[in-house]
Amino acid sequence: MKRYILIGFIVFLITILFTIPASIASKLLPKHITASQFDGNIWQGSASTFTVNKLNLGSVKWEIQPSCFFILKLCADIQQTNHQLSSSFSITLRNSTVFKNLYATGDARVLDSLVNKFGITLTGDFEADLNKLSITERRIDNIDGDIRFEKLAINGVLRVLLGNLDSRFVPQDNYTVVSLANQQGHVDLSGMANLFEDMSYELDMSIRQNQLSTDAVINGMQFIGDQQSDGSVRLKHNGKLAL
Repeated sequence: MKRYILIGFIVFLITILFTIPASIASKLLPKHITASQFDGNIWQGSASTFTVNKLNLGSVKWEIQPSCFFILKLCADIQQTNHQLSSSFSITLRNSTVFKNLYATGDARVLDSLVNKFGITLTGDFEADLNKLSITERRIDNIDGDIRFEKLAINGVLRVLLGNLDSRFVPQDNYTVVSLANQQGHVDLSGMANLFEDMSYELDMSIRQNQLSTDAVINGMQFIGDQQSDGSVRLKHNGKLAL
Protein backbone atom coordinates (compact mmCIF):
# COMPACT_ATOMS: atom_id res chain seq x y z
CA MET A 1 0.00 0.00 0.00
CA LYS A 2 2.82 2.44 0.92
CA ARG A 3 4.42 1.74 -2.43
CA TYR A 4 1.31 2.82 -4.31
CA ILE A 5 1.00 5.93 -2.17
CA LEU A 6 4.60 6.88 -3.00
CA ILE A 7 4.07 6.27 -6.71
CA GLY A 8 0.89 8.34 -6.58
CA PHE A 9 2.70 11.19 -4.84
CA ILE A 10 5.47 11.18 -7.46
CA VAL A 11 2.94 11.22 -10.30
CA PHE A 12 1.09 14.10 -8.59
CA LEU A 13 4.35 16.00 -8.13
CA ILE A 14 5.35 15.58 -11.77
CA THR A 15 1.90 16.72 -12.88
CA ILE A 16 2.19 19.85 -10.73
CA LEU A 17 5.65 20.60 -12.14
CA PHE A 18 4.33 20.46 -15.70
CA THR A 19 1.60 23.00 -14.88
CA ILE A 20 3.77 25.57 -13.06
CA PRO A 21 5.18 28.18 -15.47
CA ALA A 22 8.96 28.47 -15.83
CA SER A 23 8.87 32.05 -14.56
CA ILE A 24 8.38 30.78 -11.00
CA ALA A 25 12.09 29.84 -11.12
CA SER A 26 12.96 33.50 -10.59
CA LYS A 27 11.59 33.23 -7.05
CA LEU A 28 13.65 30.12 -6.28
CA LEU A 29 17.06 31.43 -7.34
CA PRO A 30 19.58 32.76 -4.78
CA LYS A 31 20.03 36.53 -4.81
CA HIS A 32 23.31 36.45 -6.74
CA ILE A 33 21.60 34.69 -9.68
CA THR A 34 18.93 36.37 -11.83
CA ALA A 35 17.03 35.26 -14.94
CA SER A 36 14.27 36.64 -17.15
CA GLN A 37 12.19 36.04 -20.31
CA PHE A 38 11.08 32.53 -19.36
CA ASP A 39 9.45 29.89 -21.54
CA GLY A 40 8.09 26.43 -20.79
CA ASN A 41 7.37 25.06 -17.34
CA ILE A 42 9.30 24.62 -14.12
CA TRP A 43 10.20 21.03 -15.07
CA GLN A 44 11.56 21.77 -18.54
CA GLY A 45 12.03 25.42 -19.35
CA SER A 46 14.31 28.13 -20.61
CA ALA A 47 15.31 31.71 -19.89
CA SER A 48 16.69 34.11 -22.48
CA THR A 49 18.91 35.88 -19.94
CA PHE A 50 20.77 34.32 -17.04
CA THR A 51 23.17 36.26 -14.82
CA VAL A 52 25.49 35.08 -12.05
CA ASN A 53 27.06 37.83 -9.93
CA LYS A 54 26.44 40.34 -12.77
CA LEU A 55 28.13 38.06 -15.33
CA ASN A 56 25.68 37.66 -18.22
CA LEU A 57 25.69 34.03 -19.34
CA GLY A 58 23.08 34.45 -22.05
CA SER A 59 20.27 31.94 -22.52
CA VAL A 60 19.76 28.72 -20.56
CA LYS A 61 17.68 25.57 -20.90
CA TRP A 62 17.03 23.28 -17.95
CA GLU A 63 15.46 20.02 -16.91
CA ILE A 64 14.80 19.57 -13.19
CA GLN A 65 15.85 16.40 -11.38
CA PRO A 66 12.86 15.62 -9.10
CA SER A 67 14.88 13.18 -6.98
CA CYS A 68 16.48 16.16 -5.23
CA PHE A 69 13.14 17.27 -3.82
CA PHE A 70 13.39 14.48 -1.27
CA ILE A 71 16.61 16.03 0.12
CA LEU A 72 15.14 19.56 0.01
CA LYS A 73 17.37 20.78 -2.80
CA LEU A 74 16.74 22.05 -6.30
CA CYS A 75 18.75 20.19 -8.94
CA ALA A 76 18.75 20.56 -12.71
CA ASP A 77 20.67 19.75 -15.87
CA ILE A 78 21.57 22.96 -17.68
CA GLN A 79 22.65 23.99 -21.17
CA GLN A 80 23.85 27.59 -21.52
CA THR A 81 24.96 29.65 -24.49
CA ASN A 82 25.79 33.18 -25.54
CA HIS A 83 28.09 34.71 -28.16
CA GLN A 84 31.17 34.22 -25.95
CA LEU A 85 30.45 31.05 -23.99
CA SER A 86 28.72 27.67 -24.29
CA SER A 87 28.46 25.19 -21.42
CA SER A 88 26.63 22.21 -19.99
CA PHE A 89 26.47 21.16 -16.35
CA SER A 90 24.38 19.86 -13.49
CA ILE A 91 23.50 22.40 -10.81
CA THR A 92 22.28 22.06 -7.23
CA LEU A 93 20.79 25.04 -5.41
CA ARG A 94 20.32 25.35 -1.69
CA ASN A 95 22.56 27.40 0.62
CA SER A 96 25.23 27.38 -2.08
CA THR A 97 25.32 26.91 -5.84
CA VAL A 98 27.10 23.68 -6.84
CA PHE A 99 28.05 22.95 -10.45
CA LYS A 100 29.04 19.38 -11.36
CA ASN A 101 30.42 17.91 -14.57
CA LEU A 102 30.83 21.39 -15.98
CA TYR A 103 32.16 21.56 -19.53
CA ALA A 104 32.54 24.94 -21.19
CA THR A 105 34.21 26.49 -24.21
CA GLY A 106 34.42 30.14 -25.04
CA ASP A 107 36.20 33.40 -25.55
CA ALA A 108 38.66 34.37 -22.80
CA ARG A 109 37.14 37.86 -22.77
CA VAL A 110 34.22 36.46 -20.78
CA LEU A 111 36.68 36.32 -17.85
CA ASP A 112 37.65 40.00 -18.08
CA SER A 113 35.59 40.86 -15.00
CA LEU A 114 38.08 38.86 -12.93
CA VAL A 115 41.13 40.83 -14.08
CA ASN A 116 40.06 44.24 -15.41
CA LYS A 117 40.71 45.94 -12.07
CA PHE A 118 44.41 45.30 -12.81
CA GLY A 119 44.12 47.34 -16.00
CA ILE A 120 44.34 44.35 -18.34
CA THR A 121 42.09 42.40 -20.67
CA LEU A 122 42.33 38.90 -22.12
CA THR A 123 42.12 37.50 -25.62
CA GLY A 124 42.14 33.87 -26.71
CA ASP A 125 39.96 30.81 -26.28
CA PHE A 126 39.44 28.48 -23.34
CA GLU A 127 38.08 25.06 -22.50
CA ALA A 128 37.00 24.19 -18.97
CA ASP A 129 36.41 20.67 -17.68
CA LEU A 130 35.46 20.88 -14.00
CA ASN A 131 34.29 18.05 -11.80
CA LYS A 132 32.87 20.48 -9.26
CA LEU A 133 32.51 24.21 -8.68
CA SER A 134 30.78 25.38 -5.50
CA ILE A 135 29.91 29.07 -5.00
CA THR A 136 28.26 30.81 -2.04
CA GLU A 137 27.36 34.33 -3.15
CA ARG A 138 30.80 35.85 -3.95
CA ARG A 139 32.86 33.05 -2.39
CA ILE A 140 34.30 29.99 -4.06
CA ASP A 141 33.98 27.05 -1.67
CA ASN A 142 35.38 24.36 -3.96
CA ILE A 143 36.78 24.03 -7.46
CA ASP A 144 38.15 20.84 -8.95
CA GLY A 145 39.23 20.32 -12.55
CA ASP A 146 41.15 21.81 -15.46
CA ILE A 147 41.00 24.96 -17.56
CA ARG A 148 43.07 25.20 -20.74
CA PHE A 149 43.64 28.39 -22.72
CA GLU A 150 44.75 28.60 -26.34
CA LYS A 151 46.47 31.63 -27.86
CA LEU A 152 45.97 33.46 -24.58
CA ALA A 153 47.24 37.04 -24.47
CA ILE A 154 47.31 39.58 -21.66
CA ASN A 155 46.68 43.07 -23.00
CA GLY A 156 47.70 46.10 -20.99
CA VAL A 157 50.56 48.57 -21.23
CA LEU A 158 52.40 45.64 -22.81
CA ARG A 159 50.80 42.82 -24.80
CA VAL A 160 52.18 39.46 -23.70
CA LEU A 161 51.26 36.28 -25.53
CA LEU A 162 51.10 33.34 -23.11
CA GLY A 163 50.18 30.84 -25.82
CA ASN A 164 48.64 27.61 -24.54
CA LEU A 165 48.19 27.84 -20.77
CA ASP A 166 47.19 24.83 -18.68
CA SER A 167 45.75 25.30 -15.19
CA ARG A 168 44.85 22.51 -12.81
CA PHE A 169 42.62 23.15 -9.75
CA VAL A 170 42.97 20.80 -6.76
CA PRO A 171 40.78 21.53 -3.70
CA GLN A 172 42.22 21.48 -0.17
CA ASP A 173 40.48 21.97 3.18
CA ASN A 174 39.78 25.70 2.86
CA TYR A 175 41.54 26.74 -0.34
CA THR A 176 42.39 25.49 -3.84
CA VAL A 177 45.85 24.86 -5.24
CA VAL A 178 46.21 25.97 -8.85
CA SER A 179 49.17 24.77 -10.94
CA LEU A 180 50.06 26.82 -14.02
CA ALA A 181 52.28 26.11 -17.04
CA ASN A 182 52.34 27.32 -20.64
CA GLN A 183 53.77 26.62 -24.08
CA GLN A 184 54.35 28.69 -27.23
CA GLY A 185 54.23 32.06 -25.51
CA HIS A 186 56.46 35.11 -25.38
CA VAL A 187 57.74 33.71 -22.06
CA ASP A 188 57.84 30.32 -20.38
CA LEU A 189 56.07 30.30 -17.06
CA SER A 190 55.42 27.73 -14.37
CA GLY A 191 54.10 28.18 -10.89
CA MET A 192 51.50 27.63 -8.24
CA ALA A 193 48.76 29.72 -6.72
CA ASN A 194 46.63 29.27 -3.63
CA LEU A 195 43.08 30.48 -4.23
CA PHE A 196 41.09 31.06 -1.05
CA GLU A 197 37.32 31.04 -0.51
CA ASP A 198 37.05 34.84 -0.45
CA MET A 199 38.78 34.99 -3.88
CA SER A 200 42.08 36.19 -2.41
CA TYR A 201 45.15 34.47 -3.81
CA GLU A 202 48.85 33.88 -3.24
CA LEU A 203 50.87 33.52 -6.46
CA ASP A 204 54.43 32.19 -6.80
CA MET A 205 55.59 31.92 -10.40
CA SER A 206 58.82 31.56 -12.38
CA ILE A 207 59.05 33.41 -15.71
CA ARG A 208 61.77 32.77 -18.32
CA GLN A 209 62.46 34.35 -21.66
CA ASN A 210 62.57 32.09 -24.72
CA GLN A 211 63.17 32.30 -28.47
CA LEU A 212 59.77 33.96 -28.94
CA SER A 213 60.44 36.73 -26.41
CA THR A 214 60.32 40.21 -27.91
CA ASP A 215 62.66 42.99 -26.82
CA ALA A 216 59.72 44.73 -25.13
CA VAL A 217 58.88 41.60 -23.13
CA ILE A 218 62.52 41.01 -22.14
CA ASN A 219 62.89 44.61 -20.98
CA GLY A 220 59.57 44.50 -19.16
CA MET A 221 60.39 41.32 -17.22
CA GLN A 222 62.73 43.20 -14.88
CA PHE A 223 59.82 45.28 -13.59
CA ILE A 224 57.42 42.46 -12.73
CA GLY A 225 59.49 40.34 -10.34
CA ASP A 226 62.82 39.51 -8.75
CA GLN A 227 65.71 38.58 -11.02
CA GLN A 228 67.15 35.14 -10.21
CA SER A 229 70.72 33.91 -10.70
CA ASP A 230 69.62 31.53 -13.48
CA GLY A 231 68.17 34.41 -15.52
CA SER A 232 64.56 33.77 -14.64
CA VAL A 233 62.24 36.18 -12.87
CA ARG A 234 60.32 35.12 -9.78
CA LEU A 235 56.94 36.73 -9.36
CA LYS A 236 55.27 36.55 -5.96
CA HIS A 237 52.01 38.41 -5.53
CA ASN A 238 49.05 38.48 -3.18
CA GLY A 239 45.74 39.93 -4.22
CA LYS A 240 42.04 39.36 -4.68
CA LEU A 241 39.99 38.56 -7.74
CA ALA A 242 36.65 40.22 -8.37
CA LEU A 243 33.79 37.72 -8.77
